[in-house]
Amino acid sequence: MVKVDSQRRIYIPKGIAFKAAKAIIVPYGGSFLLIPVPEKVVEIDVKASVHELKRKAEERAREEVASRVEKHMRG
Repeated sequence: MVKVDSQRRIYIPKGIAFKAAKAIIVPYGGSFLLIPVPEKVVEIDVKASVHELKRKAEERAREEVASRVEKHMRG
């Protein structure tokens, strides 16, 4: 759980390893995903369209969130 101040800033608890200076916030249903942005970005040549890459990234993020929630609920 994070706190949001009156200026809509969030504070990530110290117990969460988050080392990025920037992050991307992605709407996910009624929630948001916070994705750290690496300091050094590596460019790659990809044949897929931006739309397809976005769809795959969102699908992968949903799977990862579901997996983490499931692990958290088990123990």
